[in-house]
Amino acid sequence: MPNLDNTISSLKNYFTQHKGIQRPNRYSISFINTPSSSFLDPEYVVDEFLLNQRAIDHVADDLSGYGVGRLIPRSQSFAHGFAITFPVTGDNRTLLFFNDWFNAIYSGGYSVGSYNTPFKLAYYDDIVKNCKVILNLLDLNGTVVSRYTFNEVFPVETTPLRVSSVAPDPYLRYTVVFNYRDYKNERL
Repeated sequence: MPNLDNTISSLKNYFTQHKGIQRPNRYSISFINTPSSSFLDPEYVVDEFLLNQRAIDHVADDLSGYGVGRLIPRSQSFAHGFAITFPVTGDNRTLLFFNDWFNAIYSGGYSVGSYNTPFKLAYYDDIVKNCKVILNLLDLNGTVVSRYTFNEVFPVETTPLRVSSVAPDPYLRYTVVFNYRDYKNERL
């Protein structure tokens, strides 16, 4: 293990050995096997990708003695999945695409016809099982250095859409929160 003494040369050597610092603005995102929509684009411009917590759930083993005993890992959870913020284009394609995706999962009422239209829930294997999101982290030259593949992805909610005549943002942004079953991280 290197002896980092926080001198400039020590820090410089450390980051040189590890190919520099990963820039947070160097990435690409792909959606694979999403429900069909006339508003589906092969690529989306993304303002921000936020990968939420990964946690190890645990249980006390209740051994006799002082306290609750050891905490034993038993499963993992992905609290609140991940969130992606999109800039909204003038034709609202991103909004329409995700509304179609939500409606493909669960729809009815006015969203698909009239008040009398019954609500329906799609089968998991038909609508979620094959959906993937791929996040590629890129170096300064655009080469993929690490890939996250999220499996069995589906949108669970959107954050409030902020429209305001006094908003400080120069453009409208739309955030979708996704859940997923598991993911794989590959170093390329």
